[in-house]
Amino acid sequence: MDTLKRKIWIKTYGCQMNTRDSETLKTLLMAEGHTVVEQEKDADIALLNTCSIRDLAESKAIGKAGRLLKNKRKNPNYKVGILGCMASRQKELLLKILPQLDWIIPPQNLSEVPQLIQKSLQNKGTGCIVPTIPESFEFQCYEKGVPSSPVLMVPIQQGCNMKCSYCIVPTTRGEQQNRPFDSIIREIQQAAQRGIKEIMLLGQIVNTYKDKSLNQDFVALLQAVQAIKGIERIRFMSPHPAFFTKQFIRCYSELSKLCPSIHLPLQSGSDRILKAMHRAYTREKFLEIISQLREIQPRISISTDIIVGYPGETEEDFAATYQLFEIAKFDMAYIFKYSPRPTTLAAEQQTTKLGISDAVKEQRNQKLLERLTYYSTLYNRQFIGEIQQILVEGKAHRGDNKLFGRTVFNKKVIFEGSPDLIGTFQFTKIKNATSSVLLGDLEG
Repeated sequence: MDTLKRKIWIKTYGCQMNTRDSETLKTLLMAEGHTVVEQEKDADIALLNTCSIRDLAESKAIGKAGRLLKNKRKNPNYKVGILGCMASRQKELLLKILPQLDWIIPPQNLSEVPQLIQKSLQNKGTGCIVPTIPESFEFQCYEKGVPSSPVLMVPIQQGCNMKCSYCIVPTTRGEQQNRPFDSIIREIQQAAQRGIKEIMLLGQIVNTYKDKSLNQDFVALLQAVQAIKGIERIRFMSPHPAFFTKQFIRCYSELSKLCPSIHLPLQSGSDRILKAMHRAYTREKFLEIISQLREIQPRISISTDIIVGYPGETEEDFAATYQLFEIAKFDMAYIFKYSPRPTTLAAEQQTTKLGISDAVKEQRNQKLLERLTYYSTLYNRQFIGEIQQILVEGKAHRGDNKLFGRTVFNKKVIFEGSPDLIGTFQFTKIKNATSSVLLGDLEG
């Protein structure tokens, strides 16, 4: 057996982009002869693909890495690496508090991971490998294919140029780089040939996508994916309210494969706070987008992100957010208590009199969560008694013989069925609904 081939376990924290990067990494590692294992106990290399969006995510990863490094006491050949956004932002800290790490690899170096692992295995005792971040991301690594899944997440960008005052993404993933148009289309065409039915286009701000060499923008990309035979559903995440155009909104009436669901980050309903956040739109603009979308697709599912307790947020500012929530009636939302991220403008403000106490953050958080539960339940209950087509994605976390799939409205349906249905379209009759899922029975 080749002693340079290893059993590798990967744990992923954070967003869909990290999830896709981990799936790509599995493919790259297997192509080099390594085995990717599902259980931590079976591995002799552990890789943590980390997130820096909140302090808690970083703390969890650091704690996990510390526990994994204890395996070196029993097995000197055991190796641990930290990948992803925290590797970009916290490499000096990681080298200090976890000196036994073997690799600290930023997200921009994704395609180099197999070579970096090989270098470490060939040169024993070289210490921690921290590569130089390349000037441009190697998007071709996404064309290598990923383990089979009914839904393929397709990165179309890396990084971001917006510099929102609370966000650390420009620091961890760098400036926005757009993937070549032809590379995206090739990957999706190959996926369709493998039987993939649904595509999720990923980017920090997808509606700013542009391939300047071909003069193709995000609308052109949506139109091109619409034309690919075999692909039956198109989704994307996330657009930015400041960059909505009439042409973009018309896609919801002109493209039959574009699902009537959208994740539209709000962050705050107060114009004063939006300006402080450097969000480049107003509440009026945001509500106008929602109105136009619902005029085209009256039942469209609209989810959002909201930050409560941003530095300087007054009761009046929060009331504006609460009021906008009541008008928009979001059926899903990720509601976060503001968490200061180092190097961001807002982090400096949190330490001044503008900082909001944890108690006030929690109070505002709970108030919005209560409205979210109400509107999510209200939205989901409209489907009771209807027959909804779903794409079956996998086994449900709970219950024997339980599977889950999603409707075109991006609502999860739990039902009883055989695992051989995974990857197929099925019809289910919705019999009940909660704030988070629909419960159904297979039809026919």
